[in-house]
Formats: sequence, C-alpha cells, structure tokens
Amino acid sequence: MNILYFDSSTEACTAGVLAGERLVTDFEVAPRGHAERLLPMAEALLDEAGIGFDDLDLVGFGRGPGSFTGVRIATAMAQGVAISRDLPMAGVSSLACLAAGAFRRLQASGETTEGVEARAAIDARMGEIYRAAYRLDGAGGLVTVLEEAVAEPVFPPTASGRVVASGSGFARYPALGEGSEVLRLEPDALPHARDALAIIRRLPETAYIPPDRAVPHYLRNNVAGR
Repeated sequence: MNILYFDSSTEACTAGVLAGERLVTDFEVAPRGHAERLLPMAEALLDEAGIGFDDLDLVGFGRGPGSFTGVRIATAMAQGVAISRDLPMAGVSSLACLAAGAFRRLQASGETTEGVEARAAIDARMGEIYRAAYRLDGAGGLVTVLEEAVAEPVFPPTASGRVVASGSGFARYPALGEGSEVLRLEPDALPHARDALAIIRRLPETAYIPPDRAVPHYLRNNVAGR
C-alpha cells in the first residue's frame, strides 16, 4: 500500500510517504508557513520514494488536537489530494502520535515498554492542556488508557507506576513531568510522520473514511471564537 501523510497540528510541519515497505519522511519546526511548506515537502518525498500522486492508495492527516489553523491546513491539504484522486483517508490523533514516538524512543534506548504508560500533553493555552494516555498491547499497538480531552494541567494517577511523558504540555507545566514514576520526559517532543504512519499501518480498512468525513478534531468547543 502507498500512503501519503500530512501533519501541521503543532509548530512542527511533517509529512511522510510509505511506498510498500519503503518509508520516507520529513520534519521541520516552523511555527508559521505550514501552508507553503507541506505540499512541496510531500512532492519531494513522493519523488524520493519513486511514486507519484496517482500511485497513492490512502491519504493520512494529523487530525489534531493542536493549533486551530495548523489542523485545518493539514486536513484541507489531505482532502484536496484525496478528492482529486478519489482516495480514502485516515486521521491520526496528534496525542497518539506523540505517544507512539515516546514508545519508539524508549525502545531505541534499550528500555522495555512492558507496563509503561505514555502520557501525551499539548499546551492548549488558557490554563489547559490537550491530554491522553496510552500503553502498548502485546502486538505493539496503542491502547488508550485515558481518553483525549482538553482539561486542567493534571493527569490522574497511573496504575502502572511507570510513565513516559511527551509534548509541549510538560514544557508549559513542568510539575506534570515530576515524580519518581517518570522514566523519560520529552517536553520538546512534537508529532512526527514516522510515528503517524506506523499507526496508520495498523488500522483496518474499516477505519478509513471518505474525504467528506475528514474533519479536524479540536476537542474544545467554539474554538474559532476563542
């Protein structure tokens, strides 16, 4: 399967292409200019992967939560590609993407992920965070243990006693990352296309959606007016 992915839900601008088993990604921290960067980034990645837009089978997008404008940009760009080629789409939570990245880096460091909870938090401003928590199942897939929400900057106690903490919420509220249960703290972590594509690869086809159902996931009501 050939998949193209876009994400600009945070200050990171990231895209990726999965062409069969070949994975190519790009990542740039760019608080502004996502709309100008994403499509050229995707075109360069398709060239590197040796395929074109007409070879795609699926278009993925970072559905948020995160930056109101950034989430809309990635969603609209992915929709444009999908609609023009009559392709299905798959949205990925920016919080799940952060958690997947945290688990990947933990494994790369030689640590076990068994019994570890990955907490993801993005600064939502106004004294709140976007938060969620996950663990890995026996096959390495994410299992939600704390549903996505916009909330005060606090996490409930974990039953596992071992935590990796990832995302800007931990930079904004350092006390969130304190405690003996925190194995790894990544306050500067941002969603990366590599981790999003790993999530998409595990999705069943029943999770794919038509372009007209691809919508941003803001969590906060009336976000445009705030």
